[in-house]
Amino acid sequence: MKKIEVNQKELRRIVLETAAIIGVCALVFAGITQAAFSAVTNQTATVPAAVSMETAGKSSVPAGYVKADYTIELGQYSKQPTAKDISVEEAAERGAQDLWRVFGLDLSGKTIEMTYNEATSTHPRADWTGIVTISENHLYYFSIDAVTGENRVTQQEKYWDEGVDTGMDTSLLKDHTEFDALAQTINQKYQFVTGKVTSVEYAGQGFCTNPSGAKNATVEIQVKSENGQQAQLSFSRYNNEFLGVAYDCWVKESAAIERQILNELEEEATQILIDDEEMEGAQQIGGYWIKVIQPSE
Repeated sequence: MKKIEVNQKELRRIVLETAAIIGVCALVFAGITQAAFSAVTNQTATVPAAVSMETAGKSSVPAGYVKADYTIELGQYSKQPTAKDISVEEAAERGAQDLWRVFGLDLSGKTIEMTYNEATSTHPRADWTGIVTISENHLYYFSIDAVTGENRVTQQEKYWDEGVDTGMDTSLLKDHTEFDALAQTINQKYQFVTGKVTSVEYAGQGFCTNPSGAKNATVEIQVKSENGQQAQLSFSRYNNEFLGVAYDCWVKESAAIERQILNELEEEATQILIDDEEMEGAQQIGGYWIKVIQPSE
């Protein structure tokens, strides 16, 4: 058991970080569930992977990129896109290009499972998500704005069967310089934000688990530039490996949802208990149990 007490200011930071972690991992888990369900029921629909990028507009083809011969399958729970949305083929190709740019992933002979997700109150932008499964413990994921075609998230998920401590690393709340440096190096290489970097900040930590129980512990670092762009970079706390990026549009939408969560908290609370095991009267957020102690308690 790892129990800590924090004040209201610290709680805000923890809520922000857990919401950020939930955002990426929940999307990946949703895709895994769809992929597994489709595999069992054999209810995926294969479509040609031919696409014209003439309408790309928001993005350009990475230098040296050659389109691979991959297959697109529609997930079981994919919704029907609207007339305003880009096609599944265009979304898949945009995701494929960024997977190649960031991870060097060759999709030749691979399958991209695509799912269209409608906009909701907690998911304000419709998007296309794609999953490329390499093995049970390794997959790639991306999210593309269904209207603008912007890259929202480009991610890899790796899981380990043993040796992963998924508990909160409280030392990172005070010292995260190692991951700050990694984030600066990665951003300099891939230019996730353009212009001069003005801040590199700890954004949270969490963990992901696949259906077989293998795990990975993560830490999130936000990079901000002088022109207002933000990107959230994810690293493994297990081996420091770079896991992916959430781009400016995703980060800002996530921040709006986080503010909504904070507004629901009782401002007069004087004590917060956070534990990695269930507590009576606590609410589970991002793998941790949070209990607000009112002044009268």
